[in-house]
Amino acid sequence: MKRQFKVGEVSKLFMIPQSTLRYYDEIGLFQPSETDPENQYRYYSVDQFVVLDTIIFLRKNGFTLKDIKAQLDQRTPQNTKVLLEKKLQEVQEEIQRMKRVAMKIEGKLSTIDEGLELVEEPGLFIKYYPRRPITFLYYNEPIDLIDELGDLYVQEMEQLSSPSMEYNGFFSGDIGTMVDEASLDGRTRLKYKGVFELHHGEAWKEEQAYLEEGWYACYPYKGSYASIKEGYDTLLHELEREAYERIGPLIEIAMLDDSIVLDPEDYVTVIAVRISR
Repeated sequence: MKRQFKVGEVSKLFMIPQSTLRYYDEIGLFQPSETDPENQYRYYSVDQFVVLDTIIFLRKNGFTLKDIKAQLDQRTPQNTKVLLEKKLQEVQEEIQRMKRVAMKIEGKLSTIDEGLELVEEPGLFIKYYPRRPITFLYYNEPIDLIDELGDLYVQEMEQLSSPSMEYNGFFSGDIGTMVDEASLDGRTRLKYKGVFELHHGEAWKEEQAYLEEGWYACYPYKGSYASIKEGYDTLLHELEREAYERIGPLIEIAMLDDSIVLDPEDYVTVIAVRISR
């Protein structure tokens, strides 16, 4: 049985670049067992393969070279256990993060599908919604979002810039607003007293804000935000005609917005309000 292998042979056996083996040699992580004094060929022994296999396993699973070297230099069952337990915790945290990412993607896909369906069949509809958790990005004095959305976005980004905060971008969430009803009567643009992110599939926490469960009258408005007051006029007219009583704030949920479509005239926004039946 062959007992010694050149760098190229080890590279082929373990499918690892020769440059990586040479680098491991330079930093003292994995060095040849013997070097021929005449031709300077480096040879690895079969006995070293277990160590190399360990390095490859740890490297592929996210361990740093520093951690790997420390482990190999002082490897004991206790040290190995501590190292693996730490990595296991990191992996489990990453799994939970990826589950949250998957949930957000599923929610976004559902929103897009619903938005496309509403384009095909526009008109008032009544729908029951369970309690929906939200996070307010703004809830204060009424503002003109067309003028002030940029500043609001920057403020929110600054709050999320802490290393302890997880930022996944707003693309993956549904953004909603609460209109200032006093601005519906004027000729100026609408103002809004609240901006929030709607959380799909997440359990409501006691301290968290939410949209009340119940029956909602909904009207899908297709068009730019600058002319969305037309959608409110249609919704309120239909509610009066059908004699529905409003029992909650008027809200908007962006279904197809500028993160999805290019032309503002193709935006789809659901204007909704909770009603009694």
